[in-house]
Amino acid sequence: MNPHFIFKCLNSIKLYTTQNDTQAASEYLTKFSRLIRLVMENSRNDRISLAAELEALRLYIEMEAMRFKEKLSYSISVDKDVEMDYIEIPPLLLQPYVENAIWHGLMHKEEGGRIDITAAMKKMNPYWK
Repeated sequence: MNPHFIFKCLNSIKLYTTQNDTQAASEYLTKFSRLIRLVMENSRNDRISLAAELEALRLYIEMEAMRFKEKLSYSISVDKDVEMDYIEIPPLLLQPYVENAIWHGLMHKEEGGRIDITAAMKKMNPYWK
């Protein structure tokens, strides 16, 4: 996890606290602590389930959406054929792509934008090698 992201999170919590928005500070801190825990647990393994990766990604996007108010919306959808508990990928594989999309794509737009993440199975042609 990027140290700059951790610093930004702590600053967001500080901001909510100084604005006396205890509800937002508490919600953000809860998401932050869950994300840190997931990242630490997931980093012990070479591979994690797609379900675990998407949960960490969801927390990350929710935190960014809170920081940027109405500028960021998102959806994460998984096709019914995708067995999220059995598909394994490296931890934090998707997060850098989403972070770059937010920071280098959406945040420069005055109106912000939307991130849509879809997990689907692609059937391979049995004649392809």
